[in-house]
Amino acid sequence: MTIELTNCPNCSIKLKTGILSNTSLLSDEKTNIINEYHDKKSIAYCTKCGTGLYNKYESQLLEERKSTSQLIQKLIDAVPVISTHLPLNWDYDILSMVTGQSTTGTGVISELTSSFTDLFGVQSGRYNSKLKNGEDICFAQLRKKALDLGGNAVIATDIDYSEVGVAKGMLMVCMGGTAIKLKNITILGQERADKIKELSILNERMKVLNTFKI
Repeated sequence: MTIELTNCPNCSIKLKTGILSNTSLLSDEKTNIINEYHDKKSIAYCTKCGTGLYNKYESQLLEERKSTSQLIQKLIDAVPVISTHLPLNWDYDILSMVTGQSTTGTGVISELTSSFTDLFGVQSGRYNSKLKNGEDICFAQLRKKALDLGGNAVIATDIDYSEVGVAKGMLMVCMGGTAIKLKNITILGQERADKIKELSILNERMKVLNTFKI
């Protein structure tokens, strides 16, 4: 049986609704955000005691999301993505297949085919730059998906390129690999292992932060 509250559980002020005065409980979402950071937890907060707290912790949550995302982007290259199927001396558990896709902008194919004589010139440079951007996006996707699965490396990685679109004026980069949980992670070197451990902690924290809808 649901019990309707007549007073705020946090500050005990009487809840009331009216034209001249309106004191009501904050939404569950706002309450959860407050309780994520506030030392003294409560099952609910009213508009009198909770509005200021919510405004404070909403800003704190957004700032933590931003800083955590920046740290993840800074460290994510530490996660190995390799084509080898059975890396020597790696002790690991297989988690799942992971994939990444990226579509490069219009005009890539025409830039490649327009001038063979410019193979090592401007056209080639533009083409390779767009290709690399697509590859980097796919690498990041594979690494992030591996982390989300609780992994710390991707093996047996394959990369493919294909023309897409009616006029085939776009290029799609596709990658696929196997996410693993490397148990003897120090085989990668202590510095890299430390970065991956920090990255895993940051990624788990980011999952929590993303559960809050702002």
